[in-house]
Formats: sequence, C-alpha cells, structure tokens
Amino acid sequence: MFAAPTGHEADRSANNVAEDVESNVEDEISCEVDQDGAPTEADIMTVTAELVFNEMPSHLLYISDNYENMILIDRETLVDLFRPELIRVCKDLVSKDKLPDVVRRNLRYAVLSHRWLGVGEPTFQEMSVKRNHQPTRPGLIKLHNFCQKAREYGCRLAWSDTCCIDKRSSAELDEAIRAMFKWYRNAEICIVFLADSSSISDFSEEVWFQRGWTLQELLAPPRIKFYDRHWDELSHSRNDKEDHTMLEALSRVTGISRQNLLYFSPGLVDVREKMIWASKRRTTRIEDIAYSLIGILNISLSVAYGEGERAFRRLMEAIMQACREWQILAWAGPHSPFQASIPRSPLAYCAFDKASANLLLPDRYITDRPSKLGDPFFTMTKRGLELEVILVEMMLQQPVPRRPGGTEKKTQAICLISDSASFHDVTARCDITFLPFSQWAVAIVNYQADESGKRGGIGKLKPTNDYLCFVLGSSIHSAYGGWQKVETQKIVTIRTKREVYQQVTTVWL
Repeated sequence: MFAAPTGHEADRSANNVAEDVESNVEDEISCEVDQDGAPTEADIMTVTAELVFNEMPSHLLYISDNYENMILIDRETLVDLFRPELIRVCKDLVSKDKLPDVVRRNLRYAVLSHRWLGVGEPTFQEMSVKRNHQPTRPGLIKLHNFCQKAREYGCRLAWSDTCCIDKRSSAELDEAIRAMFKWYRNAEICIVFLADSSSISDFSEEVWFQRGWTLQELLAPPRIKFYDRHWDELSHSRNDKEDHTMLEALSRVTGISRQNLLYFSPGLVDVREKMIWASKRRTTRIEDIAYSLIGILNISLSVAYGEGERAFRRLMEAIMQACREWQILAWAGPHSPFQASIPRSPLAYCAFDKASANLLLPDRYITDRPSKLGDPFFTMTKRGLELEVILVEMMLQQPVPRRPGGTEKKTQAICLISDSASFHDVTARCDITFLPFSQWAVAIVNYQADESGKRGGIGKLKPTNDYLCFVLGSSIHSAYGGWQKVETQKIVTIRTKREVYQQVTTVWL
C-alpha cells in the first residue's frame, strides 16, 4: 500500500517514521570517538541543511521497513524527520571533521533510471494526497519494486522522476533539470529497470539505451545496478560498474569507453565525443535534446519548454563561449534555422567520412594538444561565429549537370580548385542553393598557430596532415559583404602539397 498522510494523521505518521529511523541507527553508524571536537546541535543541523538543500533532490520518498508505505517529503520535512537521529548519533560519536560523512551516510538515497510508460506512471499529485494505492497497475508496481531494491541497498530514501518533481512549479522543474546530473552522482545507488531485456544479449534492442535522458543516468552514478523486465539482476555484482562483462556490454552498445563509463567527469572537454554519444538517442520533447546535456557538459542553461529548436542553439552558443576545442566546429549537414554556424542537432557530429574520421579520432587529437591548433578564442557575436582561419580562395569547377527529366536533388557534388600550387583540390557535396555564389574559399580551422598567442598571427600547415575546413561562399547578397558557410553533407578536409605558412584571417560565419 502507498500512503501520503496529511493533517493529524500526517503528524502520527511522521512520529512513527521518526521512531523507525532511530531504531536503525546503531547498526548503520560506526565511527571513531573524538570528544575533543564534538559538534554542537547547531553544527549538526547546519551541515544537514547544507547537504539537503544543495546536494539532494527537492522531494524524496521515505520508504518504510516493509517497503509498503512511501511518504513523499520535501526538504524541510526531511531535515525535521532526521533531526533526532542525527543529533543523537553525531553529537556524541564524531568530531566536526567527521560530521559531513556521517550525515551523508544517514541520508543516502537511491535513484531510479527507467523508460517511462505511455500511461499509468505515478504522479507527484497522486503521491501527495491521502489515497490508498494498490500496486496493481504497471507504474505503481515498478515504483514498489524500485523501493524494495533501494532498501536492499540500505537506502531509506528514494527518488523517481515520475513522482518526485512537482511539474506544476516551473522553479522546481527548472532546478530538477539543471541539478539532475548532480542528484544521480550523489546517489548511493542508481537502480536501472530495463523493461525490454531479459539478458545482456538484449541490450542492442533495449529502448533505454536509445533515450536522451538516460545518457546522464548512465554516466553520472558511481554505483549502478541493472535489472531485467522481471526485476532480476543482470549480473552477480553489487555494482555493475565493477563488473567486467557488464562494462564490455555497455561500452559496445553505447560506444562509450570503459574509462568514461567508470570515471566520467562532466565539463567542456571532448565535447564533440559527447555530442556523438547524444546523437544516438532521442527525446520526446525537442527541447530535451539540449536540456539532457546540461549536466554532462556542466553548463548553465535556463529551461523554457516551448522554445523548440532554439534550445539547442542556446546550448551551442553557451558551449562556444567557453569551449576552446577546435573539434566542436567539426560538423556537417543541416544547420540551426537560427544560426548558420551552429548545427541543428548532435547528429551533425556523425557526418564524417574515412579521412575526417581519422582526423577526429580522440587518440589523434589528444597528442596535438600540447601544440596550439587553430583559434582557441572563437566566440559568438552579433555577426555570427568569429573565428581566425587560414583562408584559401578557390574556383568552382563547373558542377556535373543533372540529367534532363531527372529527379531534382537537393545536393550536388562540387570541386573547388585553388590558384595556389600549394593546395590539393577540395570536393564536397553541398546544398544546391549555394551554387550561385560568385566567390568561393575554404577556411582551414586546425592549423598550427604560432607561439606568440597574438591575434592575426601566422598559421602553419604540414603536407602530411589532413585539415578540417569549411567551404565558404560569397556574393553581393551576403551579409556584410562577407563569407557564408556552405552546408555540406560530410565534414570536409584538405591537404597541402608542401609546407605552408600563411597569415590567418578573421571571418564571421
């Protein structure tokens, strides 16, 4: 039975819960006595409040010993509920330096990662009112099983995104989306329910691996446990991130290395690789393509459902303002409808062929990091993406004419020829709407910059290397009389015939 008591009955339930909490204290806490620095009651509650209000979800389920009663509580109630236990345990048994660890140990919680059902998931409103719920419909059965597994991991608190977020509150929803990576990382255990799997061999067809939000739910938790459709364990390990067979299966189905599965650190490092992970996943709401990456990239982005594709544009603008990796510019295909220098979705980072794939291999460009490649200070401006490149003007070889009566194609192969004897020709398949340009060029991005660090320096190119480049076009109709980035189907590369030194040029795209 699920219960969310109110009024006088809520007071009685809270008292009963407090008694249950205190009865389990002795066998959960074991620490060395240090009376010299014993914390005061104020110290204990200060540390508790800081943890609860900054590191834990805004609402949690308290699970009774028999797994049946689940009480939805907010942060204030959580602090009051655990106050007697924490004061009794911490005041006499630990010094101040041990206090945060002991408080965290008492307030450990489990999180659920799953694929939402079409209908029937328990809601915040449902769990907040006084109502008896028999765990008969699939959503409640799933929640009941999750809470049972949480208790088996020693957690009296649990969090599920179905019923622990008040989605009527825009402030709470905004916080949940922006803090969710942190909540999963701070959890004692992440319980993953795979509704489409009976064994590891089913992972290739498992929908959980195809959803956008579950990417951070895989990467964030240091401890994770997978269960199949019948809630049976999929490995014999208590933590599946310590199971060799499970890690191999996870790496194979996601394309994520064992190193990242074990030790993933959020931030603006290897952003392109993270975009490729995300490109294999889908979200119901188009905005969630961007929002589900906030924690993985560790950036701040406001949440505004209804903005559509603008969300990914804002995400990319925030990335470009802080990221210094030239690889973030290595994309092709449709651009954002709001900005030509920004891709429309993470899928654009998968548009590479053999040459560009070798250029962009992580092992390849890690070795280049000691040398300064390209312009690390590219930034978004009102004129577009401001970037220093090696600009090579080219001539458009007459495109192959389409056969009369044939089906009109949106793209066509072109060949760009340089007047200079230093560069090989460049071929690309581009959008035919760009063909009326009167001037053409390529912008080489990852040249070797000089050591001065000054703007407008000299770039160096080696004949043994492939270089990422943009195809550019210009006409009398171009904004500011400048260059426009031409939309190509694949990432374009260029090679030189000899060593080249050339002054870089600033372009706005």
